[in-house]
Amino acid sequence: MKDKLYLQLTGRENNDIIQYGDNLIHKDIISPFEKLRAKAKKEINAQIDIVSSFRDYNRQEIIWNNKASGKRKVLDDNECIVMLDEHTPEDFIEFIMRFSAIPGLSRHHWGTDIDIFDSNKLEKSQVQLVHSECVGDGPFTLLHQWLDDAIQSDQSFQFFRPYEKDLGGISVEKWHISYSPIAENFFQQYSLEFFARNIEESQIIFKDIILKNIEYYFEKYFKRINLA
Repeated sequence: MKDKLYLQLTGRENNDIIQYGDNLIHKDIISPFEKLRAKAKKEINAQIDIVSSFRDYNRQEIIWNNKASGKRKVLDDNECIVMLDEHTPEDFIEFIMRFSAIPGLSRHHWGTDIDIFDSNKLEKSQVQLVHSECVGDGPFTLLHQWLDDAIQSDQSFQFFRPYEKDLGGISVEKWHISYSPIAENFFQQYSLEFFARNIEESQIIFKDIILKNIEYYFEKYFKRINLA
C-alpha cells in the first residue's frame, strides 16, 4: 500500500487520472471545475480553460533536466533569463525551483492541480504563465481579480491557490489552482522519506546537491504553501 502511495504522489503511477478534453486530470475534480467555469462565464464572461494539468514523473524530469542543462530558459522573478554559467549550481537550482518543481515533488503529479487561463483573451499557445499576465494590463487580470473574490468568499467550489503569496519558496502563481479536498490529503501524506527515495531513484541533474540538502528543499519548496 505504501509503495502504491509513493508511486502516485511522485507521478510514477496514478489510476485516478482520466482524459478531459486535451488534458489529463484527476477524475474527481471535473465536476467542481465545470462549476467554476460556469460561474466565471456567467459573472464576467471569462472562458476558463486549462493550459497545464497532470504531468507524470518522466515529463517533469525532462523539463527539469532541460532547464538544469541550459537547454530551456530559466527566468528570475523579474522575468529575465538566468544564464547557467553565471551562477553556482546551488544558486541555479534555486532559480529553477522558483517556477519549476523537482521531478517527483510537483503537485501536478496528483491531477488535482491545474494552471488556468481565459481563452477569450489569448490562445493557449500564447500563454506564458508569467506574473505580468495576471496583474495590471495583463490579459488575465480580470479573471484573477474575480477568482480572488471567489476564493475569499468560499465560492470557488473548494479550489484555492497554493502559491497565492510569496513565502520564500515557489514564486507567486495566480494561475495555479488546486482542489482542496483531494490535494490536502495528498499533501499531508507526502513525506520527507518519499522525497528522498524519489531523488535517489531519479536521473536528474544536480541530484547529489539535492540529496545533500534534502530537508532544506523539501521544506522550502514543498511544505511552504498557502493552505486552503
